[in-house]
Amino acid sequence: MTISIVIYFIIRVFWKSEKSLYFSSLLAALSYASIYLITYEVLEIIATIHFMVTGLSLLFLFVAYNEIIIHERKVRRIKKGEILDVENFPIEKGYKVVFKLLGIGLIFLSLALASGFSMQSVFTANITFKAIFTFIAWFIYVITLIGIKFFNFPTKFATRSLFIAMWAVLGAYYMNSYIIGL
Repeated sequence: MTISIVIYFIIRVFWKSEKSLYFSSLLAALSYASIYLITYEVLEIIATIHFMVTGLSLLFLFVAYNEIIIHERKVRRIKKGEILDVENFPIEKGYKVVFKLLGIGLIFLSLALASGFSMQSVFTANITFKAIFTFIAWFIYVITLIGIKFFNFPTKFATRSLFIAMWAVLGAYYMNSYIIGL
């Protein structure tokens, strides 16, 4: 996961183009999938799909959160009059791109929930905590997407809710690791 995020950042920092977001997101997702398949042995197809879509949901949640922060900073700079070349910064298009990233992340998170429930027949404490935190993140994700799409959800609230959703997914991961370690 970390390598994929670093690849995303490297491309975004050194390639200043509109297409760099799409390219860096795609390359980060492909690198995560290929590194996962190379590193881990495929024992069961459902488990492999579950771990891959969980990682991809984290990746796209992180990318969407990062992009909305970058976008919000640029909007603030425009409001302060610090950016003079406003024509090269389409505000609405930036929000639409973040919305697409959120949609992709929501699809992966939904697949992670579905595959996680389908591969478990016995629910232990760690699986229950993981499911609760993941469902909380999924719920926040859905509320944010619906709010942005239909109710003109303010960006500062969308940013905060994405931050909470990201921590809920990370909490599910770390809570699971902590409980298994006990």
